[in-house]
Amino acid sequence: MPDTGKRGINRRRLFKLSGAAAATVGVLGRSTGKALAHDLMPGDPDYDFTEYESIVNRRDARVRMLFEFPNIHNAIIWGNARNAINGFEFSYGIPAPSIQVVVQAYASANASTYDDFIWEKYKLGERLDVTDPETDEPALRNIWYASSVDAEDVEEIPEDRDHAYYADTSIEGLQRRGLLVLC
Repeated sequence: MPDTGKRGINRRRLFKLSGAAAATVGVLGRSTGKALAHDLMPGDPDYDFTEYESIVNRRDARVRMLFEFPNIHNAIIWGNARNAINGFEFSYGIPAPSIQVVVQAYASANASTYDDFIWEKYKLGERLDVTDPETDEPALRNIWYASSVDAEDVEEIPEDRDHAYYADTSIEGLQRRGLLVLC
């Protein structure tokens, strides 16, 4: 059937319109849902401000650092936290217990705080485009969490600055040194 300039519906046009409508419904269907979260403010019954402050704002800390971590693909954050702790401890002589480092993870970076069970169950490596360096496949485990330094090796804090304890950029290793991760 020749097109005579009329805006009638032919088969090709019907498929194009159907495809566009399906794509629109797919995009809008994902983005119009309401979030069930709400801001917690001091005084809110769900928010124990005093307890939160006692955890996040240690009174004995001489140095406080806060890192924002919104993007899981910017995982250099863990190396930055390690360097900050080492810098204050070794360059400025501030005792480790007096250094408070907080990493506030949000958005895609929250996944860096989930355990291996969640990573495997929900195939987060595939969903978030995270490759496990040991397998070169989409990660089925949290590649940032586990420390390669045995807990027994660091029951007492090593005096040797060359010990792997001070080079550890894993979340577990940094938490041993006082790192607090919020998500």
